[in-house]
Amino acid sequence: MVQCKYCDEEFDSEEEMYLHWDEEHSDEINSHDEDKVKKAKREKEEEKAARMQWRKKMMIRGVGGLVLVAVLYVSAPAIASLFSTGTSVDFSELNLENQPMLGEEDANVTIVEFGDFMCGACRSFNQDTKPSFMEHIENGDAKMYYIDFPLPNFRPDNIQAATAAECVYRQDNDQYWEFHDALFAQQGQLDYSNSGLIDFADQNTEGINSTELDACMQSEDALNSVQDDRGLGQNNGVSATPTVFVDGDMITQRGNLDSIIEESINE
Repeated sequence: MVQCKYCDEEFDSEEEMYLHWDEEHSDEINSHDEDKVKKAKREKEEEKAARMQWRKKMMIRGVGGLVLVAVLYVSAPAIASLFSTGTSVDFSELNLENQPMLGEEDANVTIVEFGDFMCGACRSFNQDTKPSFMEHIENGDAKMYYIDFPLPNFRPDNIQAATAAECVYRQDNDQYWEFHDALFAQQGQLDYSNSGLIDFADQNTEGINSTELDACMQSEDALNSVQDDRGLGQNNGVSATPTVFVDGDMITQRGNLDSIIEESINE
């Protein structure tokens, strides 16, 4: 709480107090306080304009988008990070040629997910959200990359899982996605030791050489790749998982993912 120095009334924030000064004490404030009032009024107008823009876009996208966002928010609050800040990124900085890819390489729309194999919201994204736009990947209009972003609170299991996935990818991109989906499906129920993950890979992939996988997981190179991926995320505004970019734009609450992908395809 903050207290007005002119009348002792209390407010929840300084911005509210400055707006109060404009309404009730405009003839009393000094030039320094007047600057604060102007800034608060400007920020209020910017917030109002942003809300109006959001409402306009949501009306265009339709009620379906509103329902989807509401369901995602209520059923899995952590997945709200998926619709984050509107940050843009240059995909050339993300080393995509060395990341697992789902779809056709010449697809027009590029989707990039930063995720954590121990993140519950990422599991929800993989099992509940991804199927809604898989049609665009399967018909060749879009492609998707997955980049590891292991969060500190899930270590060491998420590092182990990401390293194992990186090593599977180095042998076979298609089998990587089988392993990727299996890791999310069995999240938290596995033995995340090297031997446990090798056995899990053997059960959920075809043609992966266990000896090569073991050697890769014990090497520092694979671990360094996972840590480098996290660094890519940090350098491009990623702070939570899942964070998703479509054609360089971080997805925001202003629309649902499937409709944004469809709009990008139709551009």
